[in-house]
Amino acid sequence: MKILFITSHAPGGPDHGARLRARNLMVQLRRFGDVHLVLAGSYEAYGCKTPNASEEFKPIRVFDFFPCPIKSVFERLRFEVGSDELNTHRVRAREEDEVELKYLISTYDLVWVHGLRVANGFNLWRWPKTILDIDDIPSEVVRNEIANARGVLHRLRAWRQYMIWRRHEGRLCERFDGIAVCSAEDRERFDGTPEVYVVSNGCDVPSVVPERIRFLPLRIGFVGSLEYGPNAGGMRWFLHHVWPRLLASFPEVTLRIVGKDSDRAEWVRFGNVDGLGWIADVESEMATWALTIVPIFEGGGTRIKVSTAFSRKCPVVSTQLGVYGYDVTDGNEVLIADAAVDFGGACLRVLEDHALGDQLADHAWDRFICNWTWAANSSCLAEIVKRFSEKPDGCGGE
Repeated sequence: MKILFITSHAPGGPDHGARLRARNLMVQLRRFGDVHLVLAGSYEAYGCKTPNASEEFKPIRVFDFFPCPIKSVFERLRFEVGSDELNTHRVRAREEDEVELKYLISTYDLVWVHGLRVANGFNLWRWPKTILDIDDIPSEVVRNEIANARGVLHRLRAWRQYMIWRRHEGRLCERFDGIAVCSAEDRERFDGTPEVYVVSNGCDVPSVVPERIRFLPLRIGFVGSLEYGPNAGGMRWFLHHVWPRLLASFPEVTLRIVGKDSDRAEWVRFGNVDGLGWIADVESEMATWALTIVPIFEGGGTRIKVSTAFSRKCPVVSTQLGVYGYDVTDGNEVLIADAAVDFGGACLRVLEDHALGDQLADHAWDRFICNWTWAANSSCLAEIVKRFSEKPDGCGGE
């Protein structure tokens, strides 16, 4: 089977959630056929030298996207009240690139397109033989924004955007032969349509089962790019409303932040905060943490930082949204709290009780091995490949 994988995230470079998902799904799909990569409208410049640049997948084609603003009243009305406008992200490929991509699609047995921005950027309504991998459902991102909106005007704007996205999402099953989402909760957004598959985010299984050590002085950690709005917003909330309480009880505790932009002055100006930037060996760093925090109130999909912590036996304290899509229970695999005082209290419980941390980490590890490794998607991907291998050539239309 020939599989075309289209994404905006080059496989090599500093790891973040979307890049990890794209790279690992290509690895898993390679078990079923030849996988060829196309980069389209990439967020990061392809070809730059990066610490973990991968030679495993080199793109057969790189398509650029260009700004495409709404220019007329008709286009604005079509976007606001219609459901077939494709200029949803204000970017578009060249017309000759759109033609070339359509030809490429016709030469493959299965196409996997990562993200609605990529799909709509080619101004193609009908994608035959194609799975849309929509790891962040746009309406869910906006719905969480509504819940945290400050002021009536902000809330009304978010509601408007929510309704626009819901109309577009309601027609995705017309446009694609299948949809991949990150969790059972996301699948429910599509009313149980059988062509919607749960392809979970995950993490690699360590070669050796991690062992928790009590590193002194105590450390708390966070993994995530702080150029990403939901991560930055959550970190601001934690530093302003939770961190002072923890320092009052444990003056020696240190917060270690790993990820792009984490070494900026905005973060390291707080006491006992180390911004490490991007580092290659997250596992060794995480082994020194008493716990990892996931203070997330916005965004969509599931967070790979959670499965990463589970895979390292690092206890997790999270908001409810932070562990969205993971079938976990407060007090069993994680501690969950949304209010600042409760979140701080949960962190203190783990800092004070190493045995509690061990218990959380062990339960989370057991669940991780069963459900949240990348290989755990094998049966679902096999089902998808089998279904598409049985489809007649040329199914679907523009």
